[in-house]
Amino acid sequence: MTEHRRTGLEVTDKPPATSAAAGRGQLKGRLILLAIVAIGVLPLLAALYFRYVSPPEVKATVGQPLDPVRMPFELLQRADGAKLDHPEVSGKWLVILAAPGSCDERCQQSLYLTRQARTAQGRNIARIDRLWLLTDATTPAPDLMAAHPDLVLIRATDAKVLQLLGGSERRYINLVDRRGLLVFRYADDPEPKAFIQELGKLIKF
Repeated sequence: MTEHRRTGLEVTDKPPATSAAAGRGQLKGRLILLAIVAIGVLPLLAALYFRYVSPPEVKATVGQPLDPVRMPFELLQRADGAKLDHPEVSGKWLVILAAPGSCDERCQQSLYLTRQARTAQGRNIARIDRLWLLTDATTPAPDLMAAHPDLVLIRATDAKVLQLLGGSERRYINLVDRRGLLVFRYADDPEPKAFIQELGKLIKF
């Protein structure tokens, strides 16, 4: 190592320590800048990739989402003639099945499924009420009603209620949200596990 002595002070050919520190500082600054750019650009690149190159699979719902429409509670009454209006069910989701009072085997299976779906919600069970809209003058069998103590029997005073719930040609399980809006429709025989899970997700809103 070459050394020079001037005026009693030792001088070497090493670069000043401040130059090395400055170089490290510049490198750190560049890395920080690159990180900031990456944070801003990567989400955009990911969005473009999933939008045009590999769009994610969209899982279809079990039920059919509907354009929300107000349920006409003023056209409904309990089977005993008592009025059923919105304040009585406000704050709860309603699972409504429209079917004749004679209730064949398929109808009974639908009632059983809605009962199981409600029970499966555990602590959220109180968020759901089940209604059976009777589409004829037949009184349901006592033993059937005994198996569904939470079920509310109702009748419509206007035929347009039945049309709103899917018509008379087929039976559906309809879902009314806590605001009193009809929002979902299911076949009367949906896949049980999927129906229960979807209902559980919906009533949390």
